[in-house]
Amino acid sequence: MSGESGDLPRTLFYRFARAVVTAFFRTCFRVRVEGLERLPRQGGVILASNHLSNFDPPLLGILVPRYIRFMGKAELFRIPVLRRMFLSLGGFPIERGRVDRRAIRTAIEVLQGGTCLVMFPEGHRSRTGKLGPLQPGIASIARKAGAIIQPVGIRGRYRLFGRIEVRFGDPIDVREWSDEEIMRNLRDQLLLLTGQEESR
Repeated sequence: MSGESGDLPRTLFYRFARAVVTAFFRTCFRVRVEGLERLPRQGGVILASNHLSNFDPPLLGILVPRYIRFMGKAELFRIPVLRRMFLSLGGFPIERGRVDRRAIRTAIEVLQGGTCLVMFPEGHRSRTGKLGPLQPGIASIARKAGAIIQPVGIRGRYRLFGRIEVRFGDPIDVREWSDEEIMRNLRDQLLLLTGQEESR
């Protein structure tokens, strides 16, 4: 579905998992990608996406030709087998329902190290497919890390052989905007990328 980049881990498990996940999506869904060329090819980038399903992180993981990290709910990391798997694939835990300063520090360090980080600014999956309110913390993390925010819109339902559209918007350089302007820009782009312009 995408080319590979030199920053992808070369461990046997990671490459095997990536191949399996790629085969799964190619077999089960009709995935269409637009605007991937807008994604910065280096430096810290937050992939700021709407959130429809637990399939969103692995889908982005195989489409983006860079190594990506992601946050997962801490409960999953308390299961030894899942913990080892998620850590091997780039995940790290976050405690939901409160400000998890450790996870925030990890996110900033990941971005300062020049890696991509998936974040869902809604904070949870949308049950209706409509874009919900965005949490402002993403602007603060991007600013502290000196990272770019890359809006990503996912549209469609994860039904067998269903069509999923993934659209990449215009990168947001946080140095040029206030936090309020960043969040407004991000929301406007996500509405456009997911075909919800009328929701504004």
